Amino acid sequence: MIEGLHSMDGRGLRRRSLGQYVAVIVGGAVGAALRYEVWTWRATPRWQLLSTFGVNVFGCLLVGAALGYLSGRRAPVTRAGLFGLACGLTTFGLYAFQAVTHRGAWNSVIYLVATPVFALIAMAVGAAITRPARTSQTL
Repeated sequence: MIEGLHSMDGRGLRRRSLGQYVAVIVGGAVGAALRYEVWTWRATPRWQLLSTFGVNVFGCLLVGAALGYLSGRRAPVTRAGLFGLACGLTTFGLYAFQAVTHRGAWNSVIYLVATPVFALIAMAVGAAITRPARTSQTL
């Protein structure tokens, strides 16, 4: 659970305010726009790899800084906005955050290793099942 991102009602159900939803949406949109801007700044394959790497590292730095700064503070809308920004900027930031903050050490290790392995397999399967069949005309 992300400390302070949401509160519980008397029945143990999560309550989130409209302000939190708006903050996540705006933060996510800003993060996605920033990532797109950085990624398309130069149209070279090397830049795109380096920019993705840089954005992922920066996103993790942002998540860590937000966790440190907001720890123990009651700022659910700010926390939700930073969560949206980091996740819109890079899903890797959420991946690293979940691995670091998960309570079970072995679950974190399995999660860290299994996620990229299964993601690459899923990407290959997705590409394989949607790729047009080769015919004599396409060869």
